[in-house]
Amino acid sequence: MTLDPQRSLSKFRSLLHISSILNANLDLHQLLPLIMLYSKDLLEAEASSLFLLEDEEFLYCEVALGEKGEIIQEYARLELGEGIVGMVAREKKPIALEDAYKDPRFNASMDKRTGFKTKSLICVPLFVEGRIIGTLEVINKTNNRLFDSSDLEYLISLSEVAATAIQNANTKDSLDKRILELSLLNEFERLSVSEKSLHELGKWILNRVLEYLGATSGTIYLANAENKELSILSAKGIPEEAYEQIKVPYGTGVSGWVAEKRESLLIHNLDLDPRYNKLSPYKFESKSLISAPLIFQNELLGVISINNKLSGYAFQHSDLDLLTNIAARLSSTIKNAQLFHQIVDTGKELNRAKNIMKKIMPSILPSTNELSYGVAHIPLEQVGGDFYDVTQLEDSKFSVLIADISGHGLSAAVLAAMAHMVLKNFEQDIKLSPSLFLTTLNHMLYGKLAGNFLTAFYGIIDLKNNTILCANAGHNAPFLLDKKDSPIVQLDAKGKILGLIPDLFYEEKTFSFSSGNRLVMYTDGITEHMSKDHNKRYDEELFQKAIQKTKSLGAQNTADNLIQAAKDYVGSNEFADDVTVLLVDRI
Repeated sequence: MTLDPQRSLSKFRSLLHISSILNANLDLHQLLPLIMLYSKDLLEAEASSLFLLEDEEFLYCEVALGEKGEIIQEYARLELGEGIVGMVAREKKPIALEDAYKDPRFNASMDKRTGFKTKSLICVPLFVEGRIIGTLEVINKTNNRLFDSSDLEYLISLSEVAATAIQNANTKDSLDKRILELSLLNEFERLSVSEKSLHELGKWILNRVLEYLGATSGTIYLANAENKELSILSAKGIPEEAYEQIKVPYGTGVSGWVAEKRESLLIHNLDLDPRYNKLSPYKFESKSLISAPLIFQNELLGVISINNKLSGYAFQHSDLDLLTNIAARLSSTIKNAQLFHQIVDTGKELNRAKNIMKKIMPSILPSTNELSYGVAHIPLEQVGGDFYDVTQLEDSKFSVLIADISGHGLSAAVLAAMAHMVLKNFEQDIKLSPSLFLTTLNHMLYGKLAGNFLTAFYGIIDLKNNTILCANAGHNAPFLLDKKDSPIVQLDAKGKILGLIPDLFYEEKTFSFSSGNRLVMYTDGITEHMSKDHNKRYDEELFQKAIQKTKSLGAQNTADNLIQAAKDYVGSNEFADDVTVLLVDRI
């Protein structure tokens, strides 16, 4: 066939125009219909469709442009190798048919569903750097004409432009979602120290998650482990008066499946999923849904389900990944809120409060052949404001923390729990920098401690480089000694107390910490211990001597002996403040 030079020039001018428009549009939901519109117009076709490849497993179609140019947003799914589109995706080669119904590869089910009659078509793969991301198809050239080889060239050229534009839009979408995720998680951290009721908390969280995911309805369920069922904490799209009536047994429906399997779930089309209860009195407006379990330290707290995307499109795996990350942090927020309200609501039940505080203190410190620990923790009452932590951050890096809330008893315990909620939710990059850790903690606690304050020492033990990098927020400087014969030194990093002054910066210092070294951290309850008549006081100098005297003992024996030495010196077993000693030996 002889090409008309004028027509060819016009087509390539159109391609240049289309390219500039598509690459200027980084909103995926606006971009897909534009690609359909331009492919249909450029190829003078009656209809067009675009399928995207999901997880190298299957193809889905969000957008099909109909005979009159209308956008059909009805989700369709094809397996690789299924129909013409599936064959193009699997073989990564274009297919052009003059009569679709004469080709055995053609799948007429889409025509039956839509009422559209396919005659001729061209379908081409969409490539980005040699990797297939989907297919682009035009159907039925207008006025009963047939597509020719030049049409195939035009569509291939358009597909290259479209694939690049889609990839750019996906990249921007991923970055936007990451920014939104970090922003939302930061809000969760702030909320950890609020006094909202659990119901208010759930309502606030759901509204924020819906806003960030661009959806209009969803539900947060709480798990009842004893009855193995879910109840509604908060919902959009379900009347509040119906909450009490709705109980979802584990394994029943979509949310029950997520609870039972403890797995996140993406459903593109609910009508085609057997887990969806079509008889439910509360129907979803759209056919797509994402759901994730809320799990805290292997305990199922509930399930969060989100549906009805504002764009009208189906949720994708990037949405599910975002919800899964949010759910992980949300689980910690909900658990901390539950613990917080348990403490506050049972102020007179100190035994119960003690059990709650035990959940905050690590019962087992991270195991390694290169470190051993000794811990002595004595609250003045059954609960107190001291807390400590050792966490493995990387293969050779461990964080150590000791902290002390001003005051003691139940009020200090509540504030300690709040502070613990905040710092446990920090991102890894914050935990790896003592300065950033304390700066962020001060920012999060400022104005939240009701006039109290927090002192803290935080360090990163690096087993590979034999160092400890540390920062201090007004806490007693820990002691560092070689268990052989080197003199005892103090880790003298300087910094102000937490929670009273905004916008503080904390210096970092690095000290050698190699085999045979011992780190002794403590709270001031031990160095301010006094006899009952106040005539005899234990102090830091005596504490140092006791550390030297016990350096040949193991870490736990040393911790116990340091406590006993203070008691013996003043002749009293009753401390006037919370006392904590944390030892770390480098083996």
